[in-house]
Order: sequence, then structure tokens, then C-alpha cells
Amino acid sequence: MSIRQRLYPQPSEEVTLQRHCSDSRFIYNLGLEQRNLWRSIRSARITTATQMKELTEARRAFSWLAEGSSSVQQAALR
Repeated sequence: MSIRQRLYPQPSEEVTLQRHCSDSRFIYNLGLEQRNLWRSIRSARITTATQMKELTEARRAFSWLAEGSSSVQQAALR
């Protein structure tokens, strides 16, 4: 069963929503790539806690990443 909802955001909300979606997609894909790389190199898996710490470091290093919502980015790693 799936739930579908239709959104009708205001223009200003649409920009924010697009930003959240693009940040989430970027972080999810980056986290997935990192997990796959760890699996191929090491026998141990990378933990979500480790990825969260690295996300914090990345937000400090890249201002464009820090401009986005940290809770949206963290949810993409879970």
C-alpha cells in the first residue's frame, strides 16, 4: 500500500522544497556510495553514527552544504 499526496506549495516554499529534495538525494547517494566502498574494502560496515559525524565535518567544510537543513540531511543517511 502506498500513500500519495499532492502538494501545492507557494513559490517561496517550492524553492525550499526543491532544496530539501536535492540535498536529501545528494546525501543519500553519497552515503550509499560510501557504504558500498566500505563493504568492498573492509569486512566491517560503516555505521550510521560514523556517517553522521562525517556529515558534520562536511557541513563545516562546504558552505553550500551547511546552508541546507541538517535534519533533512541526517534523515537521508538513516
